Amino acid sequence: MSSNKKYFWLKLKEDFFEEDTIAWIEEQPNGKEYSLFYLKLCLKSLNTNGVLIRRVGRLLVPYDAKMLSKLTNTEFDTVLVALELFKQIGLITVQENGEIFLPQLENMVGSESKWAKYKRKNNKLENFQSDSKDAPKLLQTEIEKDKEKEIDKEIDKEIDIEKEKELNLAYQTIADLFNDICLSLPKIKSVTAKRKEAITRLFRSEYTIEDLKEIFRKAEESPFLKGENNNNWHATFDWLLKEENAIKVLEGNYDKKIKKGARTEKIDNPFLRAAIEMGGN
Repeated sequence: MSSNKKYFWLKLKEDFFEEDTIAWIEEQPNGKEYSLFYLKLCLKSLNTNGVLIRRVGRLLVPYDAKMLSKLTNTEFDTVLVALELFKQIGLITVQENGEIFLPQLENMVGSESKWAKYKRKNNKLENFQSDSKDAPKLLQTEIEKDKEKEIDKEIDKEIDIEKEKELNLAYQTIADLFNDICLSLPKIKSVTAKRKEAITRLFRSEYTIEDLKEIFRKAEESPFLKGENNNNWHATFDWLLKEENAIKVLEGNYDKKIKKGARTEKIDNPFLRAAIEMGGN
């Protein structure tokens, strides 16, 4: 493992809250909450150069307001208003792919190597090196290597924990989307291990959260998937997560069919209505 990993921290000047942008933010109703939310965004993007975007497997998934609300433990309405204010005054920019960029963060970040941090917090080793001038250099080198290995293990644990948090957030977001969109289908109460595996398989097959949102929308609009079939069978969350079913739903295999001779006045699209009428003559 490389020993060049960095620890990052946020540097705030003593007049941070007196700067024009932050002062203006705090003058707004609920302004204190907006400034706190901004600082939380800064902390979440410390080691990504000011870019707020999640890595889910091989995918880069933008944060939306709902995800940011959960990520920062901030009220959803507060997040919506704050993001608009931040865009107006240039604290954030939103790229075409949905990623959020904090342009001022580069001047607010401090960092040091993991080894420097360890030596700063654990000066016993430094004292040993300075006081034991007669100690063999090889022994000192081995001690440093052992300490670095211990630090690497701790860092790996922290990274694994963060990745697990991000994945759990994605799993819960998908479950919430299903319950919010598929009102005619049985709601799910928990994201089990098998459901997490199914979602992960879809991510690895390059499905996105937007794809799953479209699958849920199509399922809700499909009479067949809602039980209007010979067996009164209806789709479930687990059934929709199977890739062979997901692709069929996306491709429209279960879309509501418009029968020839159907009452055309119920069809809003005038061009489609005219085509059906012509076909019926």
